[in-house]
Amino acid sequence: MYTPTTPRSRAARAAVAAAVLFAAPLATAGGAAVASATIRHTTKPTVSRPEAGRSCRPTVTRLPDMGHGSGANAFSGGTVVGGVADARGNVHPAIWRSGHLQVIRTPAILNGGANYINARGQIVGFADNYTKSWELFRGRITILRDVHGSHADYARRINARGQIAGAADNMNRAARWDSASAAPVLLPPRAGDKFSFSKGINDRGWVAGDSDEADGTPHSAVWSPAGHIRVFSGAYGPGSPGDLFDINDAGTSAGESFRANASGILADQATIWSLSGHPAGLGFLPGLNQSTAFGLSGAGYVAGESALQDYAHNTQTDEHAFVWPGHGPLLTLPVPHLPYARSQSLVHQISDTGTVVGQAGPSHGVWRAYVWTCAFQQAFRPPPPAAQPSGTATPPVPQLPGRGPSPRAAFRPVGLLAGDRPI
Repeated sequence: MYTPTTPRSRAARAAVAAAVLFAAPLATAGGAAVASATIRHTTKPTVSRPEAGRSCRPTVTRLPDMGHGSGANAFSGGTVVGGVADARGNVHPAIWRSGHLQVIRTPAILNGGANYINARGQIVGFADNYTKSWELFRGRITILRDVHGSHADYARRINARGQIAGAADNMNRAARWDSASAAPVLLPPRAGDKFSFSKGINDRGWVAGDSDEADGTPHSAVWSPAGHIRVFSGAYGPGSPGDLFDINDAGTSAGESFRANASGILADQATIWSLSGHPAGLGFLPGLNQSTAFGLSGAGYVAGESALQDYAHNTQTDEHAFVWPGHGPLLTLPVPHLPYARSQSLVHQISDTGTVVGQAGPSHGVWRAYVWTCAFQQAFRPPPPAAQPSGTATPPVPQLPGRGPSPRAAFRPVGLLAGDRPI
């Protein structure tokens, strides 16, 4: 099975084991959970925004938690889903309905996180260190079925039809569940590859993820509703590695591309792929050299993160959320009461109206769940590091909710260490 070790980048983690979901270690916030507060940010836009001409009031809302950290992964209407940490560092699925927190703690789900919610209100997530996946709908929890003999599966996305995408068979195979009670449909890798993993599904039933070589090298892949696979080259040239996190109904997909050689990863860039599989790298925030696209709207807006990666030592600092309106450079989002250089942030889902969910906090502190509305009216291009105040270096970023176990644990093109890949 896939061993949830610490991979070479936050993006490859896809989400995180529940025991280390928010920070390592977590700082404890004093007092009761902070109530949700909506903050009007006055940053002026620097480029035209998709919401131009619409009535849209930019806000940044911190969602309440249990005082020990939280993260938001997805939303539908006024409902946001993600995870919250308790005083012992255990993480539990969380639902915020109109800003009010509900924590899921039942005998069926002792810990874990909520990954996605569709327009019908069906919520999917993982539990108990990825030993089970679940759907919550109308107050009823359904544990997803796996193949016989498997002890680990993962549900990451659910579409408007109730179809679920993730991984089954000890997370060695991409999977689609056509309903919460259905057996998983395994989606095999391309001929010659050994593993597969899926992380996105659109309302037409197309699934997005990756097909992996035996050494763990991933290649961006989509599966048709009939299970036929197409593999795309990354943005670094024909045959270059990549993986997908989301796919919209137009067939556009989003994720990341890698440039690598025998010694390891040399570059990692947020990428979108057209319906025909043509990749386009999105670049990085100023002064940074790594990015990953996690969210993609129907209109083609993209959300994700960009960071400073030391590829030689597998360390990462200075992580910041990005949004992209379909043209121009990546933009970042404000973190209330913190300058850019002293904050950290990451965002997962983005809608056609510019609503974005994710997590943010001080660079040396605890992550908290946030919602940004009218994102492109408050997004800005940050200054390069040389123009930032001195003394603003951040520690290695903590692990976050919403990505799940790495589809390949730690991606190295060659020479994987024992335990890094399925055994």
